[in-house]
Amino acid sequence: MLENIKTIVIGMGGVSRAMLSVLQKRSWHEVVAVVDVREDALKRAQADFLLPESALYADLESALNDVSANMVMINTPSELHYEQTQKVLQAGLTPLVAKPFTNNYDHAVELVTLADEKDIKLCVAQQMRFFRHYLHVAEFVQAGHLGKIEQIYFLSAKPRHQAQNLVGFEQPVLYEMTCHHLDCLFSIFPEITPKSIICDGYQPSWSVYDSACMINALIRFNEGIHVLYHAGYSSQSDCYELRLEGTKGALRCRGIHMSNNTMTYEFAERGNDFQPIDLDRGRPVTQPWELFFDIWYDYMTGGDEPSFSGRKNLKLLAIISAAIESLSTESFVKIANHPYSQFIYGASQ
Repeated sequence: MLENIKTIVIGMGGVSRAMLSVLQKRSWHEVVAVVDVREDALKRAQADFLLPESALYADLESALNDVSANMVMINTPSELHYEQTQKVLQAGLTPLVAKPFTNNYDHAVELVTLADEKDIKLCVAQQMRFFRHYLHVAEFVQAGHLGKIEQIYFLSAKPRHQAQNLVGFEQPVLYEMTCHHLDCLFSIFPEITPKSIICDGYQPSWSVYDSACMINALIRFNEGIHVLYHAGYSSQSDCYELRLEGTKGALRCRGIHMSNNTMTYEFAERGNDFQPIDLDRGRPVTQPWELFFDIWYDYMTGGDEPSFSGRKNLKLLAIISAAIESLSTESFVKIANHPYSQFIYGASQ
């Protein structure tokens, strides 16, 4: 059980700084070392956290060998997550790894198994579900206003005309975006189980990416729920809409992006037109990392396993892996009773 958290941070980019801006307000947290291949990033971290020169490292192994710590925050490119998380677990430290957990399902299973063997609480830094509109949509659904939900439309695409760190990435959408989208969907419907998926990927003529950067998919869940899913990085303008349809009516939430709190909501009773409603009702904008770390620290100190544990992330990666298989077979791929789902049900960490 961890109470006083001493952290090695690997990858001092914007995500780490956002997370640390919250953690530095917590009396139980201390940054004891930073790891980055960029000298300027190390110097900035040294100034921000008042670290000695000896706390700055260019490689993770040296930091693990030299520094007295109990947690490692991993915010590096996803292709590095498996190896780095494995090293942290083998060193007996607790990893908090950026999304996607890994970009290989079998590797993720290995890490969950290793964490289980070492009795270490492995978590993935997924904060999007804590944005205000997801919390309020979940409340609306749980209150029964929509009845039994059977259709979901999830549309989320960006006009990103610079590939940035994802240039050459084989599945830029499924691993870098869909992991968040599925987690947010499960924040509204925590108990639904994926059954099958069919997925199409394509690349618009104006795209700067090297592979399919736009995704259309149909995902079948239990309880008769069908999800129409669209996501990508090469739309011509921002696209975000979450639409839920049930036996009593439909709820529509629209905005610029899932992480932008400026949302409009509309509700249509069965057979009627959409009318604006105010789900936010003047409630303050949530701070996702604040909520995330409250739950994470509770888990570290003996609380319940959260939605963002490594084990629970396997459900997301199982769907993504099945989607990739569907892209190659051009057919529905079953998820339930498939090797992808071997650790989803009944496994414990």
